[in-house]
Amino acid sequence: MLNIPFMYIFLAQILSILLPCGTEDTLSPIQCDTGSLEMVFDTNVHVETSVSYPRVPENSLLARYVNEVVRKEAHELHDAFVQEMSAPQEELWEEDGNERTLRYELSLVFSNPDLMSFYGSKYQYLGGMHGSVRYITKTFFQQDHAIRELSLDDLFLPGYREWLFQYCEDYFKSNRCGYYDDDDHSWIGFNPEDLDAFLLTEKGLLLIFQNYVVSGYDDYPITLLVPYTKLASIVNPDGPLAVDH
Repeated sequence: MLNIPFMYIFLAQILSILLPCGTEDTLSPIQCDTGSLEMVFDTNVHVETSVSYPRVPENSLLARYVNEVVRKEAHELHDAFVQEMSAPQEELWEEDGNERTLRYELSLVFSNPDLMSFYGSKYQYLGGMHGSVRYITKTFFQQDHAIRELSLDDLFLPGYREWLFQYCEDYFKSNRCGYYDDDDHSWIGFNPEDLDAFLLTEKGLLLIFQNYVVSGYDDYPITLLVPYTKLASIVNPDGPLAVDH
């Protein structure tokens, strides 16, 4: 059963995040209630789904908003996968397993009255030699009565991607992280556009890198924590980060 080892890998990914690359410091989920969806059925393959998402105590407008967003996204993901897998799978190859799997879990990892950050991952096996994992990050910010999900563009001045990219690459080179353990860096495909998955934490901006960006198919993501003091030159003075920190 191909999904069994990957299930344990998946659980290891969601329980804690290594901070930063090369250290033993971790960021752990904040305990709260959860919602879940599970389904098992068979067509010409065996199909299993497992989806879990947090239910933040609804003591604020922000909590009510994020609860609805993460619930809706989890249900849509689950329903779309079930619908796709309900039809028999065509062109099954010899290397394909006889199953299709979706495992998604999201957790709250940082919270203050105006901001909540969520981390999780989505594992799918759709045939082939192994499945794929994508790390999920979501950060919501409330200012007055307006709430929005943040992107890095909301936090920093134009040109920030090149600055962050150089900061990350210098760190990876000096600490020989992932692919940068090789003396030849010319083949590495890491570029500024790969800077998208992030969390805002008490300690700083946490960047999370998808598999094959700066390392291979690992059982945890490579991350880099950038202290807020290092970001002063690129922070948008009118943005949420300047207000919050």
